[in-house]
Amino acid sequence: MTTPDSSSRIDYASLKSGGIIMQREDEFFAIRLNLTGGTISADKLPRIAEVAQRYGRGEVRLTARQGIEIPWIKFEYIEAARKSLAEASLALGPCGARFRAVTACPGLPICKKALADSQRFARMIDSRFSGLDLPDKFKATVSACPNACSRPFESDIGFCAMAEPRLERDDCNGCSLCLDICREEALTLEDGRPVLKGDRCIYCADCIDCCPTSAWKAEKSGYLVYAGGRMGRRPMLGKKIADFVDEEQGMKVIHRCLDFYRQYGNRRERFGDVIIRAGMDEFLDFVMKEG
Repeated sequence: MTTPDSSSRIDYASLKSGGIIMQREDEFFAIRLNLTGGTISADKLPRIAEVAQRYGRGEVRLTARQGIEIPWIKFEYIEAARKSLAEASLALGPCGARFRAVTACPGLPICKKALADSQRFARMIDSRFSGLDLPDKFKATVSACPNACSRPFESDIGFCAMAEPRLERDDCNGCSLCLDICREEALTLEDGRPVLKGDRCIYCADCIDCCPTSAWKAEKSGYLVYAGGRMGRRPMLGKKIADFVDEEQGMKVIHRCLDFYRQYGNRRERFGDVIIRAGMDEFLDFVMKEG
């Protein structure tokens, strides 16, 4: 049990960096779990409930970034709660000025609109970058299609899967179903065959998915990359910095973004503000350079 004297020496910053957050009442803390992409196996849920009931008040809450928090845990029970969670392979989520937990939509093979395995890519990102020390918080998001359900343009770096359609005219029967399906009105009919208007296409691949003769093919696919987005007190949407990157290229882009952030960022300065201060041209020269 802690005493008032010992509790006054608690390193709250260190606790927060490890996923343990002080509540409004000083004696209580919330333990934040890292659930990459918002996914957790069902067999781990009973352990979360057990920890919440034994060391807290039997409550859990979902965070805005697809995690789980267990509130109302007193300081003297933190280590026991953390050990119990670790025994079930439940990791705590990074907080503070660090690379935060990665969010993602369901993606393949669950969502019928998905163009990519967003959960796999999110796990790749998390395993490589999660918890790295940075000037301020840094959030990453992966979306498996341009519907952008996971809101990739609202994160410091966001990935949105895309596929560029190409028509095999000899395979097209002229049914015009793709014109009816396309919500962007990116297709017109010429000489009985659909023609793509590239300035309107968002690369959602709905035309490819609906075509009864498979005349529409994916010319190329990959992720569109946004950088510098955030919500909070001064929200700002990210800017597109690359398109049609694969997972390996995406990991390199993240690495270069973090190098840029460390080199140019000041303490408690968000990534988007660093880009604005340094200038987009200089940022792109640094991040998109070869090698």
